[in-house]
Amino acid sequence: MGKTVINNGTIMLPTLINLNDLVIFEEVIRTGGFSAAARKLNQPKASVSRAVQRLEDDLAVRLIQRTTRSLRLTEAGVLLYEQANASLEQIGDVLCRIKNMHEQPEGHLKITMPIEFGMFFMGSLIADFMQLYPQVYVQVDLSSRLVNLIEEGFDLALRMGASTLQDSSLVAKKLSELPLRFYASPYYLGKYGRPDTLQALTKHESILFRHTHQQTIQASCLSHKKAQNNRTETQLHGKLSVDHYSVMKDAAVAGAGIALMPPFMCHAEVLAGQLLNILEQYVVETDQLFLVYPTRKHQSAAVKILLDFMTQRLLSHPLLNPDQ
Repeated sequence: MGKTVINNGTIMLPTLINLNDLVIFEEVIRTGGFSAAARKLNQPKASVSRAVQRLEDDLAVRLIQRTTRSLRLTEAGVLLYEQANASLEQIGDVLCRIKNMHEQPEGHLKITMPIEFGMFFMGSLIADFMQLYPQVYVQVDLSSRLVNLIEEGFDLALRMGASTLQDSSLVAKKLSELPLRFYASPYYLGKYGRPDTLQALTKHESILFRHTHQQTIQASCLSHKKAQNNRTETQLHGKLSVDHYSVMKDAAVAGAGIALMPPFMCHAEVLAGQLLNILEQYVVETDQLFLVYPTRKHQSAAVKILLDFMTQRLLSHPLLNPDQ
């Protein structure tokens, strides 16, 4: 019989065998006969005998010397039984663990999300999840880049903006709109005055997000939310442009200008009086929040439960749905 070899990192067996036949062979030896094994496995005796014969044919070696009264293992049979017994137990343990991964949440999860969102939401959310499911290990990646979930082995992503959903192989679940509102520091408003209309913003210094010199926005009036043509377009002007809301927030607190930000970004600063929500009747809807994952098929229990947990927590969060 040939030896096991390794080809390009892959273990190659000398011949292919049916693992069920190996299980039946092991049971025949363990119970002491074909009849006892058939009763234990709830199979016809003829099926048990054919399975052992098929195993011998596949290996091209006699495993059991049969007589009308007894069975005796050959040298090859003894070797196979001793090794198969331990190996089958290990395989059974692995298969049970894999099955349990789809029934009981356990294993490792890898998730990614934008930096600002992760900083303000995910620490407490993930901690609560892991307290409920202590057998789950979670790796959180905060990144501004668009991570390739499949190639980089991620189970789940939080993404802001429909433009990030270009990969048609991914499943995207919309969680909420991400409204933006206007904020300024008491220092800035005391020095330059408080705008009372959208048009007045053109005379103020704004902190722009990923735009240079000026930015066109469309704002909706909350008091006329159901009215048609409820959006008003205006221009924001500013000398400072940033690509992270955390930088925008700090600059606004320092009095650099008026900032258009998601409410969750500056909630603590508003409570502390460092920033004030101005033009409260207006909201700018520019982005949406999505949960994105590779596939719905054969998800582990851990992925399914984390999806449900994050959906419930984020949908009910008042800072993500301030108008509810």
